[in-house]
Amino acid sequence: MQVKPSSQVLDKLEWPLLLGILADLSQTEDGRVRALELEPCLDQAAIAARWSAVEPLKILAAKGLKAQIGNLQPLGNVLRAAAKGQMLDGTSLRGVAELLESTRRIFAFAAAHEALCSTLRRCKARILTMPHLLSAINKAIGLDGELLDDASEELMRIRRSKIQLRHRIEEALVKLMHVDQEVAPYVQDDFFTVRSDRYVIPMTLDGRGRVKGTILDTSTSGQTLFIEPVSIAPQNAQLLDLDLEEKLEIARIFRVLSAMVEAETETLRGNYQELIELDFLTAQALLAAELEAGPVRIAATPVIDLRDARHPLLGRTTGKRSIANQISLEPEQKILIISGPNAGGKTVVLKTVGLLHLMARAGLLLPASPHSQIYLFAAVHLEMGDAQNLTANLSTFSGHLTGLKPILEHSSSESLVLLDELAVGTDPETGAAIGTAILEDLASRGATGMVTTHFDALKSLAIADRRFRNGSMEFSLGTLLPTYRLLLDLPGQSFGLEVAEQIGLPERILTRARELRHGQMSNLDQAVRALMEARDQAHAGANEAQREQLAAGAERLRWQQEVELLQEQRKKTAEQLAKRYETRIAELHGEFEDAVRQIKQAAKERSPQDDPAGFAGKRRAAEGVLRQMGQVASELQRGYDIEGKLPGQAANREALVPNAPVFILPLKKAGRILRVGSGNDQTVEVEVGILKLRVSLHDVRLLSPGEAVAGGKTNR
Repeated sequence: MQVKPSSQVLDKLEWPLLLGILADLSQTEDGRVRALELEPCLDQAAIAARWSAVEPLKILAAKGLKAQIGNLQPLGNVLRAAAKGQMLDGTSLRGVAELLESTRRIFAFAAAHEALCSTLRRCKARILTMPHLLSAINKAIGLDGELLDDASEELMRIRRSKIQLRHRIEEALVKLMHVDQEVAPYVQDDFFTVRSDRYVIPMTLDGRGRVKGTILDTSTSGQTLFIEPVSIAPQNAQLLDLDLEEKLEIARIFRVLSAMVEAETETLRGNYQELIELDFLTAQALLAAELEAGPVRIAATPVIDLRDARHPLLGRTTGKRSIANQISLEPEQKILIISGPNAGGKTVVLKTVGLLHLMARAGLLLPASPHSQIYLFAAVHLEMGDAQNLTANLSTFSGHLTGLKPILEHSSSESLVLLDELAVGTDPETGAAIGTAILEDLASRGATGMVTTHFDALKSLAIADRRFRNGSMEFSLGTLLPTYRLLLDLPGQSFGLEVAEQIGLPERILTRARELRHGQMSNLDQAVRALMEARDQAHAGANEAQREQLAAGAERLRWQQEVELLQEQRKKTAEQLAKRYETRIAELHGEFEDAVRQIKQAAKERSPQDDPAGFAGKRRAAEGVLRQMGQVASELQRGYDIEGKLPGQAANREALVPNAPVFILPLKKAGRILRVGSGNDQTVEVEVGILKLRVSLHDVRLLSPGEAVAGGKTNR
C-alpha cells in the first residue's frame, strides 16, 4: 500500500517548485490548478498510460508544435447554471464562445498532426465543434460580453429609434435653453442632463412656476432645479418605453442563447474537460521536451538504477545543464553511501533520486536514459541533518534524531530512504557509530536507500558488507574544483583544505591547518587520494590522446577534401580538354568536307587542258586535313586512357605472393611483395626502392610482367 509523502518530504525535495514550473507551462486556469495539485500517487498502469499520452506530444513539442488551447476562463459554474435552465449573461456566453473557438482550433490542429500523435487522434475523436452555436453567440455577443446591435432585427430597430429620439430631444432642449424666452433667462448652466432616465434642464430657483414642466430633482445645495420641460415630456416617455422594449428584447436574446447552450451542456462539458486534459498533458510534454525527459522501465523489484540522471530543477536555477550521473545499486546491494567534498553535489544526487521517484509516481517523464529502471516504492522517506528546532528546545543533532525515529520505525523493503549527512551534530566517533548502526538496521529491514556522509566508518561499510556500495563526488586535484560527477565503487575525500583554499581563506590559516593535518590522514584517505591523483593523470592522458586523435582526424579530413577538390578540378580539366578537341575535330571535319566538295567540283569541271598538278594539290590538302583529324582523335583517346586507367588490377590475398610486382596506390609507385599478413591482419609488407613499409591490402594492385618492367607508370 502506497503511503503519500509528507509535506516536509515534498518541500525538501522541492516538489512544489517543480509543480510551479509545470503550472507556468499551462495555458488555462484550470490547467494550472491541476498542475499545482498534481500528487505522486499513480500506480504502474496509470503511469504507463500517462507516459504513452505525453510522449507523442513531447515529440511534437520538440519540433516547436503545441496545441494552442488559449486562456479559457473556468466554465464549471457557467455550465452548471446552463444545465439548470438559468439565463446566462454576456460574459458567460462569451466564455462558451471561447471554448467553441478553442475546440475548433484544436480539432484542426489534431487533424493536421493525428498521424504523428495518438493523443491528438484520441482528443479529436472526443470533441465536437458545434459551429451553429458558435455562430449564434458570435453574431450576438461581442468580445467584451456586450450585446451587439445586430443581435436581432428588433434590437437593431429599437436602438436606432432610441438614437433618433435622443437626437430630437437634445435638439429641442438646445432650442429651449437658447431661444425660448420663457426658459432661457432661468437656465442655471449651459447644458442639459438626465435624471431618473429623463432629459432635464438645470434651472435657477427663480424659474420655479415660470417654466412649464416637472421638477425631477434638485442639487445638493438646493439652488438648482432639474426640470423636465412639458414640451419634451412625451418624448421622454417614449424614450422610456423604448428602453423597456430594449431590455425585453435583450432578455429574449439571452434566453434563446442560454437555451441553446443548455441543449448542448453535456457536449460542451465534454469538450471543456478534454481541452483541460490536453492542456495538462501538453504542459507535461513541454516540460519533458525542455528536460529531454522520457519514459524508463518500471522494475518489478526494489532497485536504484538511474542512468544519465539529471536534476530537473538545477538547470533552471543555474542557467546551465545539470550534470548527468549514473546512480545505481547492484542486485544484492541495498544502500549507496556517497562521500566527497562539501559543495561537491552529494545532496543534489540524493535529491535527484528522490525527485525522480516522485515524478514517476506522478506520471511525469524522467530526465534520464530510457535504459534506466525505477521501482515504485510504497514510501519515500527523507531526513536531512539540519533539523534545529529552538521552539522545541532541540539542537541540530536532537532534531536530526527526531526526524530519523519514524523512518526507523516504519521502513521496510518497500521503502526508499534518503539520509543527508547522517548523524551529524555530535562528536565524529559517536556520530559514526550511530550512523553505522542505523544503516545496518535499514539494510536488515530490506530498505533501499542512499546516504551522504564524511565519516570514514560509513565509507568502510561497503568494503566489508556486500549490502552497501560506495560512491564519491569527483574532485579535480588539478583545478581544486568539484566536477559534480558521481563515481561508483570509490569512497570520497572531503577535500576541506582544498575547498577552503579555493574559497580564499587567509594563507596563514591554511598553512597552520596543513601542519596540523600532516601525518593524520587515514589510510583510507591516503589510498583514495593516490587513486584520485592516478585518475587525474589518466584523464589528462586520455584528453591528450583525444586531442591528438581529433587533430589527426582534422588533418585527414583536410587531405580528403583536397583530394576531392583535385579530382573535381581534374575532371573539369579533362572535360574542357575533351570539348576543345571535339571542337577542333568538328572544325577539321568541316575543312575536310569543303576540300572534298572542291575535289568533286573540280572533277566535274575538269577538261583535258587543265593542269593536273592543281587537282592533285587539292587532293593532298584534303588528305592532310584527314591526317590532322586522326592525330587529334588519337591524342583525345590517349588522354582518356590516362585519366581512366590504373596500373595493374585489384587482387585478393591469395594472388599476392612474395616477390609479386605490385603498384602501391598511396605512393603511386611500383614495388614488390615481401610478406602477406595472415588471419585478421589485412596488411602486406612491400619494398619500394630502398624503402620497406607496411600497407593495407586494399592499397596494392597486382602488376602484369609488362607493367612491372615499365615500372607501373601512371599520370595519377
